[in-house]
Amino acid sequence: MPSNVPNRHTNQLLLRWLIGGVLLVAGLIGALWYNEHRAISWKDTLDPFYWWRRWHNEDLYLPQQDLLLHGNHQLPEVALTFDDGPHPQSLPSILATLQRFHVHATFFDVGENMAVYPNLVRETLAQGNEIGNHTSTHLRLPRLSPLELHHEINDADITFYRITGQHLYLLRPPGMDYNDRVLAEAKQMGYIVVGYTVGAKDFVTDESASFIVHRTLDRLENGSILLLHDYPDTARALPSILEGLAKRGYHVVTISEMIAHLPLKPRLAAVQFLRQQGDPYFGPMVASCGTNLVSPSVVKVRMKKEYKLSQSN
Repeated sequence: MPSNVPNRHTNQLLLRWLIGGVLLVAGLIGALWYNEHRAISWKDTLDPFYWWRRWHNEDLYLPQQDLLLHGNHQLPEVALTFDDGPHPQSLPSILATLQRFHVHATFFDVGENMAVYPNLVRETLAQGNEIGNHTSTHLRLPRLSPLELHHEINDADITFYRITGQHLYLLRPPGMDYNDRVLAEAKQMGYIVVGYTVGAKDFVTDESASFIVHRTLDRLENGSILLLHDYPDTARALPSILEGLAKRGYHVVTISEMIAHLPLKPRLAAVQFLRQQGDPYFGPMVASCGTNLVSPSVVKVRMKKEYKLSQSN
């Protein structure tokens, strides 16, 4: 009888190792699946304070920095954004696809590109889309001096104003590379900085349209902000992306519409800030926001940016 004890002990040890191995493999497979389909970063996933902020809708809009990070968790809508344009090789196709699907997007355009292709800027707006500031020459903003930083943001707005007679109120820093100094300057200049939650990695030149589609659709949730680029591969992927969004029940909105649909507290903070800057989109939005926070008589309308530029030289 005693001779069977070591065998039984060995069998139990092997069984434990087998169960542990199965659990480890299952955990790795689950982690890989989650990594492909996750809508938030691993850092946020493992941060209990993030989930507390999310529960209280404090992960959407940060009023201290005027930074938009996410749309309303309760609404099946996503914001479609395109960076780096306008490009004649891809933008006409993107605009045609948006028209065919009866949706609008937000384009974060580069000032020097707008100057070369002003008709594309006008056509983007004429079709009901909106344009945001992606800086003048696509430089990484934290590396610039204070004066260079001001010009890099402001010169893009000057170009846009000369083409359209309007100003820009939304800013996406190139590479989403920013620090406290960049956020403070953007706020002082009257911008809401717009982040993203889903990056398609369509800036990688050897990625296929199929990869862009799956990378975009696999990481969706209510209130996602999709970061795409005004590139030919993205233009080819866009119809499948929009078909996938429709099948999943998502409504496509612009960034301004997403702001207008935020829960009450962050919505009021964002709309009040934009109305103070004179953003025309939010002039008639007061009733839907539930308050008259700023009297029309005290709304600050921006002066022409050429004047600001001349004073800083």
